[in-house]
Amino acid sequence: MYLADKLYDAMMEVDAKIKTLEVTDEASMAEYIRLYTELIYDHKWIGSIYDIYADDAKLYRENGVLFEGSHAIMQETMKFCSCIPNLKLQMRDCFAVKKSETCYKVWRYFVMEGNNLNYSIYGPATGKALNPDEMISMSMATVELIDGSWLITRDCTMYSIDCVEAVCTMD
Repeated sequence: MYLADKLYDAMMEVDAKIKTLEVTDEASMAEYIRLYTELIYDHKWIGSIYDIYADDAKLYRENGVLFEGSHAIMQETMKFCSCIPNLKLQMRDCFAVKKSETCYKVWRYFVMEGNNLNYSIYGPATGKALNPDEMISMSMATVELIDGSWLITRDCTMYSIDCVEAVCTMD
């Protein structure tokens, strides 16, 4: 079996878990978001952003940066994942709190690893590695049931942009 086949099979396994998962409580909502996070960042299935974010979603990032709409969120994620193509997330905690029958708040705490192997907004690839002890990420999202689908409508995700810049900048 080719490596591409193995990667595809692993990605499709996560996708199948998402499709068969029924969100019924806090634990299943947390798993739903965890699986989508894995699919997007670890497997680089960036188009899944359109499946998990509402069209008019807002993503608030560190230093007051705001991305409005699923397309802008997809573009930002693609830029980040393309400059660190071997990016992997380690989810340290993920939990949800039910706010109503159609709304959950979901918290994620994860670290990131990977190397700057491609061009970034900071310049050419450096080969430097993200330090997971420094690349700590926190996220709080509002997930709402919209037209039968659970979608993120508001997301506040913070990680060290200084760490990313240091990894993507030549000495």
